[in-house]
Amino acid sequence: MPESLPDDYPGRDELAASLREPTLLKRTATLADVGDVAAFAASGRARTMTSATVNISCGAIVDY
Repeated sequence: MPESLPDDYPGRDELAASLREPTLLKRTATLADVGDVAAFAASGRARTMTSATVNISCGAIVDY
């Protein structure tokens, strides 16, 4: 997640672009996205999910 990199990290912009490029949404997940998905997966609303992988790759990894 590019937002977790320090602003002065060498090559930050290039690294962020390389993470965005292969995604179908042309963006990366944010820390808030990860938190929201974790909260959902831990909640009763996900009670029917069993033995599942939660994919928050913005389409960089496509589930078949």
